[in-house]
Amino acid sequence: MRVSKAIGSGIFVAAAIFAMSSSSRAGDESLVQVNCSGGAVTVSAIKPWHANKAAPWKWDKGAKVSVDEGAAKFKGDKCEGTVSAFVCNGDQCKGPIAIAIK
Repeated sequence: MRVSKAIGSGIFVAAAIFAMSSSSRAGDESLVQVNCSGGAVTVSAIKPWHANKAAPWKWDKGAKVSVDEGAAKFKGDKCEGTVSAFVCNGDQCKGPIAIAIK
């Protein structure tokens, strides 16, 4: 009986940690600005944040063209899908931040 109680407690703790880490990412979308026209997407960090050019930026509906500290640029067929963005402010970095492209 003690083993099942320990397993139940472990699952509860894991679920709580997951919920806290997920909720801390909520709202991170406000750290970036997205522009899209004709399938050309530009994702810019809002100052004082900057794009993390060492991170694995991806767009599920297009290809990465370039990433520098100012912005990440992508090219695709349409303005749709999701970009995984990564930003930093000093030594604090966030990402992946799921950004819906519409």
